[in-house]
Amino acid sequence: MFENFVFSGIGHAYGEYPVNNEMLEKAVKDGRLDGFNEDRVAANEDYLNFLGENPGISPFEYFAGTAMGFKVRNHVAPFSSTRKKVLEANTAIDLAVKSIDMALKDAGIHPEDIHAWYASTGTPPLQAPGIASLIKAYFTNWDNQTITSTITSACVGFNINLQRAVEFLKCNSEANHVVVVHSEILTSLLTETTDFVPFVTFGDGAAAVVLSRVKSKTKEGLISIVNNEDLRMLDNLGADKNGNLYMNPSNVKRTAIFDIHRSTTEVLKNSNWNTGDIDIFIPHQTGHAIVHGAAEKLGIPIEKTFQEVQVWKGNISGASVPASLSELKQKNLLKPGLKIQTSTAGLGGEFGAFSYIIPEKVKIKNNELGLYAGTTALITGATGGLGYEVAINLAKKGCKLVLQYNSNSSKAKKLSTELEELKSEFEFIKADFSNSPEVDSFIKFVSDKYTVIDFLVHTSAITGSLSKASEVSHEEAKMVAQVNQLAPVAITKALFTQVKRAILYVGSVSEDAQFSGSSSYVSSKQGLHGFAASFAAEALSYGVRSIYYMIGVMDGGMADLLSPEQIKQVMLSIGQKKLEGPKETSEKVVNSLTRPKIMGTSDTEEGVLIVRRDGYKK
Repeated sequence: MFENFVFSGIGHAYGEYPVNNEMLEKAVKDGRLDGFNEDRVAANEDYLNFLGENPGISPFEYFAGTAMGFKVRNHVAPFSSTRKKVLEANTAIDLAVKSIDMALKDAGIHPEDIHAWYASTGTPPLQAPGIASLIKAYFTNWDNQTITSTITSACVGFNINLQRAVEFLKCNSEANHVVVVHSEILTSLLTETTDFVPFVTFGDGAAAVVLSRVKSKTKEGLISIVNNEDLRMLDNLGADKNGNLYMNPSNVKRTAIFDIHRSTTEVLKNSNWNTGDIDIFIPHQTGHAIVHGAAEKLGIPIEKTFQEVQVWKGNISGASVPASLSELKQKNLLKPGLKIQTSTAGLGGEFGAFSYIIPEKVKIKNNELGLYAGTTALITGATGGLGYEVAINLAKKGCKLVLQYNSNSSKAKKLSTELEELKSEFEFIKADFSNSPEVDSFIKFVSDKYTVIDFLVHTSAITGSLSKASEVSHEEAKMVAQVNQLAPVAITKALFTQVKRAILYVGSVSEDAQFSGSSSYVSSKQGLHGFAASFAAEALSYGVRSIYYMIGVMDGGMADLLSPEQIKQVMLSIGQKKLEGPKETSEKVVNSLTRPKIMGTSDTEEGVLIVRRDGYKK
């Protein structure tokens, strides 16, 4: 049996704004980009020959798309954004998290089964801590102590970390799975330049793999990997102290071709392969000048060279090789037994390569239940849109449920049927939170029967009218406050010593958003927020973490009561990009019970209370 190291899962993510050559050509004509000599290209013999077979293709489109090899690249912010807009867009962390999420799902591996997290980037959104620590926080629980490591490396960062990940697994026999991710926001380096070449070349993207140790009868997975350094490249490519790109294209091309040839030749020798054994060659997606030059020097046919990421997503630095593997896998082109050769060279003179044999289907035992198996959750408002989905989500994770509802018996029956199908252990308790004696009875019943509650999740709420404060009746204000604020406060104060892990209060971004109406709802949530902030320290003294989660405008929730203009106003005010339904929101609520970070949210601390807001405000 062989001990092999294989990619059990692969994932990728790109900036959300495609930028095509037509957009760049217009920027050149408008004077926003410079350096392109149209007359020179128009007189070029190669272009004229090309034009004979492809009439109507402009000199710019020919040069960018055919000569350089780039048709589309993806940016995190709309094209020609200011530095401020780029910095407020998705970061290298955001794209890394998306790619890792895809890789973990592809592998079928629970994040708690990952033993180390390796990340690399040349464009981190902050100086410290290293982005690997922050990335890990989106996937694991607060107490997870697995190691993280971040390197500031661009083009070869993934290759370097891949070698380190193999060494880690070899040195730690109890470890079986490691995440390796590279993420890059190269447009953050371009806000002060007007040279058209880097805009044609660079995109924003990330890619990740789950590297797993497996036993196999044949040698497969990683066969050989090398990393080296060429100091001649030090001053030819990089970013200055202000974060602006500098590049000497001719020196970069010459050195990169030489280094790709060197590392590939070394790996081929270590693998006992020759160029004829290679089924797919995946070089760093730098453009035709380097890729074709390296392939020719190595004697590898262009038809065996994969360049789809380069052509349609741009050069995304160290993410380009794993993103290529991910794209190939999505297209079902990574057949068992295929021999893959990769190579990369670039920033700082780093260069490296690895050889890989696509393994047979990797079978990984999935710890799907993870942290929730055997726990108990009390959910208030379980027949509401969000509470319903939170209950289903927790049941799927193996959590025992105590479910409060008011009067919606048909919804309770429907939820009961679904929970029975999931073989979940649950109990419904009917209690009208607008009635104080019923709240007291509810508290006594739960307190007597359930000595341990791991998670207390308050989703119960009523909206009230959309009236302005001056138009709200005393009776309405009193009832909304009782249900949304006073009942959850009473339950929390009475039961918190039985809660062992987390209390989560569902608030609303309407507390921040500026629009008229819903004054009774907003004031009741502000009151609950104030209690959560003041009570969090006492809860923490018992080891219980408190989260106040201000959910955004939810499809099927408050959005049903607001006008389109109000919805637009609220979403703009908090930076919410799209409406999410109860199912999507429930995933974030449930993950908030154990995870320090959640995608699509921003966190602040009020004392020891974690205040989590939907939206993308930076």
